[in-house]
Amino acid sequence: MSLLTLSSLRKMVAPPDLAIDLGTANTRLYARGRGLLVDEPSLIKFEPVTKAVEAYGLTAAKLASVDPQSFYFSPLHAGVVTDIEAAGALLKSFLARSRKLGVMSQRALACVPSDICAIEREALIEAAQYAGLDEIATVPKPLAAAIGAGLEVASPYAQLIVEVGAGVTDMAVIRAGELLQAAALRVACGDLHRAVSQNVATRYGVLLFPKEAERLTQELGIVKQSDDERGFIVTGTDLLSGRSVCLCVTNFDVLCAVEGVVENILEFICAFVEKLDPDLSCEVIESGIYLTVGGALLKGFAERLSLATQLDVTIAYDPLRAVINGACEMLQVSELTGVWSN
Repeated sequence: MSLLTLSSLRKMVAPPDLAIDLGTANTRLYARGRGLLVDEPSLIKFEPVTKAVEAYGLTAAKLASVDPQSFYFSPLHAGVVTDIEAAGALLKSFLARSRKLGVMSQRALACVPSDICAIEREALIEAAQYAGLDEIATVPKPLAAAIGAGLEVASPYAQLIVEVGAGVTDMAVIRAGELLQAAALRVACGDLHRAVSQNVATRYGVLLFPKEAERLTQELGIVKQSDDERGFIVTGTDLLSGRSVCLCVTNFDVLCAVEGVVENILEFICAFVEKLDPDLSCEVIESGIYLTVGGALLKGFAERLSLATQLDVTIAYDPLRAVINGACEMLQVSELTGVWSN
């Protein structure tokens, strides 16, 4: 058999290189040559007595929606792995879709927060190994998001990318392909949802069903309060009786609940901008802020961010997939950039 034939056979059989955005709320997995294979919740459902895993990802989310009192969780928090074995099992179930006929080694490029520490990085590597990956390289999420958002990251002029995800608000100034300054706050959209749930539980004695707080936040956004009170029907569990109930909450309930979290995020971003080196600051003033991930779709957030920083804010194209799209592009040139040798 010729070398050419052997090479062609290997490409047919061997699993492809992967790009992974293992996030607090959602996991996205791209396989080179095969496209986006996974875009599902980072969720696991398990049987409460035996603790046996019953479902992963989208299936787990659907089961949780029809059985709100079922046991489910995400093995990630604030953008990093908190349960190595569970994260590995979740990733393994997703990786099964990328494998073809062979059992050859497989490697992945994983996106991580810019402030990830050594312990958190090691937890990710252990989870990846548990899932069956042989080699894993990491890339900062802001850099991947900038590439996925279409920024000219090789430009000699500084650009500021801000991503407000489910667990992390991450930002970086990028110039000539490098992260010159970066910062991350482990507060983001997930904290908005938790604030809404906590407010409803405290005020009405009802624990909202999964996704209800997220739905309310998405519908209302964080636009400053108006004088018009509106009601929204939600469902949850009465904390006294344990029964499922419907109740009406107002837009004021939601907006009051999230305001403290929003101010925390905005203050953090403003402090980062104010502390930029003078030369970077001048260039960022010219280019403005590029906003990606879930926060980009939160009604009123871009406007409030612009008002707080006095900078123009541009919402990236396809913001939810900016990180994985950028990682895909980086994967295409991974051999040339030497990412696997890091």
